[in-house]
Amino acid sequence: MVVQSSTDLMEKLSRLDILSPVDPEAVARWRPAPRLSSLHGKTGGFLGNRKANAEVLLASIKELMDRQFELQDSLVIDKFIYSRPAAEDVINTLADRCDFVVTAIAD
Repeated sequence: MVVQSSTDLMEKLSRLDILSPVDPEAVARWRPAPRLSSLHGKTGGFLGNRKANAEVLLASIKELMDRQFELQDSLVIDKFIYSRPAAEDVINTLADRCDFVVTAIAD
């Protein structure tokens, strides 16, 4: 397996006139949480974007995950503006109360 450096990847994307979906400010500000060994009995967060289909999709995912992993609890919350990142208080609430978060974009 060949591993490319992020610099090589960015140069390749630039040559192809493709913009990276990675926000460098976000990468510098946050780091991913450690991977969970299991979702069984965990508290799940479900972050919507106020679009009707996202709400339907997240509700279905929540129901399936609750059935499969017997979630201890769940928190369903919407961000205020679908095209913007979630507000700091929403992120903090999810981080404080949830073991994992699922989000969806569905138009």
